[in-house]
Amino acid sequence: MTNKILLSKKAFLGAAFGTMVEYYDYALFSLFLPIIAPLFFPADSAYHSLVKSYFLILLAMIARPFGGALFGYLGDVFGRPKALLTSMYGIALSSFVLGILPTYSTIGVWAIVIILLAKTIQAACFGGEYNGAGIYVVEHATTQREGWAGGLLSAIMLCGGLAASFIGILLTYPFMPNWSWRIAFILGGFLGIVGILYRKNLTPSPHFIPANLKQHSFITLVKKFPEELLAGIFIGGIATALYTTVILVILPILTTKGYLTTHQFMWIVSVLNLFAVLTLMSAGSMADRISPIRVMRFACLLLVIFSYPLLSIIDKGNLFITIIAMIGIIAINEIFLGPSNAYLKSIFPMQFRYRGSSISFCIGMSLLGGLTPIIDNYLYHISGKFSLIACWLIFLGLGALISLERVRRKHHLTLASLTANPASLS
Repeated sequence: MTNKILLSKKAFLGAAFGTMVEYYDYALFSLFLPIIAPLFFPADSAYHSLVKSYFLILLAMIARPFGGALFGYLGDVFGRPKALLTSMYGIALSSFVLGILPTYSTIGVWAIVIILLAKTIQAACFGGEYNGAGIYVVEHATTQREGWAGGLLSAIMLCGGLAASFIGILLTYPFMPNWSWRIAFILGGFLGIVGILYRKNLTPSPHFIPANLKQHSFITLVKKFPEELLAGIFIGGIATALYTTVILVILPILTTKGYLTTHQFMWIVSVLNLFAVLTLMSAGSMADRISPIRVMRFACLLLVIFSYPLLSIIDKGNLFITIIAMIGIIAINEIFLGPSNAYLKSIFPMQFRYRGSSISFCIGMSLLGGLTPIIDNYLYHISGKFSLIACWLIFLGLGALISLERVRRKHHLTLASLTANPASLS
């Protein structure tokens, strides 16, 4: 019994530390976007540079499903540790590149090409990282603690974002040089090396059975689990879109238009990440008591009901109530995200689990999450108000509700069929 507990802790810490480092590196780009955008995407204003950078983010995020497929293949065929270790190499490399990359004024369009390649590698690796780590941790957890383990992993992942925002606070003091943002990315590269060393000691998942690609092919995955894949797409979309709306759209727009300083921006992100970490742990624990799907459906209802009121509060322009409203949006995001690792583990068989969850989640991140900055900005631009963005968020909430219900009905019918025909179990 003692060995089992030690193994679980070792497995959890190995996955969690790497995920925290990877999210630190991933979060840096969003945090420093108001500073980086004018350096790499010249335009007639900081706001228009920001808008240009949204298209780069969309292009880079297209790589996420491919990363999910690649690392899903490695994880299902060769084991979870192999995939999780490999993803660290790409994250560390891309962070180093972003830290030393010359600006547009120095090398022209090559700066845009290189930053696109670096972000593409980073997005692909992160696409295979988060769900893989979540599956790995949940597979090591007892059935009664799967929600808690998955939620805690997501919380530790966001601690990487919290660390990035604290670094951002330090590097945006007035006495810091203009190039100080590079320090954060170079530090991320070194942390990636530490993550690589740490992950070399990961142990295999218990009861792991490698996928036989003839029996467990990608085509079979699509044919047998279309409802589950659709649910994964909406899970990835909501998990990305709400956080993106606040961190990548609302706050940067307020900053580039002069309502916030970059230093204030970093402080607000730190506060939001702290609330996110606390909410994730609570949501994961709640999922163990009342089931992951019920917690996720509750979050969808909150999103549908409260998106417009919360965004309307932000339109009023008061900084204090704006922060309160953003905390509300982030809280809904984390209530939904906390149980998602346990839920995705439960809807895909082991031989399809890494690919099914990673590919669907990453398609949602890329398609729905990647379009979010562009759609949000368009809705804001045509109305001059953030509240119109609620149309997009409500669509995502309703889509997730419907897809989760389709999976529930399918699994209920399958269980009823097996109960009525016990011979089919043999």
